[in-house]
Parts: sequence; C-alpha cells; structure tokens
Amino acid sequence: QTDVCESADWYNSKFIVSMASNMNMTRTPDVHFISEARTEGTKFVVLSPDFSQIAKYCDEWIPIQAGQDTALWMAANHVILKEYYIDRQVPYLIDYVKRYTDLPFLV
Repeated sequence: QTDVCESADWYNSKFIVSMASNMNMTRTPDVHFISEARTEGTKFVVLSPDFSQIAKYCDEWIPIQAGQDTALWMAANHVILKEYYIDRQVPYLIDYVKRYTDLPFLV
C-alpha cells in the first residue's frame, strides 16, 4: 500500500515491500517507478498468495496465505526491536521510541 509517500519517492528507496496491492492494475500510471528504482539497485519484495502481475518485477516473491501477513510483520518488528533496541543500543531509535511511541509503557 502507498499511503505514506508519493510514488515518485519509490525511486529514492533502497528496499520496497508490496503487500495486498497489484500496482499494475490499481496504480498503472505509477508502476514504472518500481522498475526504475530496481534499475538503480532497489530490492523489491512482493507478499502475495498468487504470482500477480506486480510479482514479475520483484527480487523475491513470498507466497503467504491469508492471515499470515500479520504474523510476518510481527516477526519483522520483533527482529528490528531485538537487534536495534535490545542487543545493540541505537541512539536514534531510543530517542524515537521515547518521543513518539508508547513502547516505554509496554515494558
């Protein structure tokens, strides 16, 4: 889904994940930014139960089943928090967590 940035920003990305979106069908005018970003070295992963039209652009297709997407993102968040908050203290993440999240209250 692309509710955060403009599609032209995909060109500036280094890693893009497409989930629950078939951009060839729903974002036809914007899909060229994916192939242009890949030309610049961006890694592109598609999470989709079917090998959709957008999956032909990807570096890796992860064929998840319905309901697995939440578990996958929870696992990704677990790795990020463990590696950048518990195992190795990164000042930027610690400051961000303290300012903008309720994580300190959850511990």
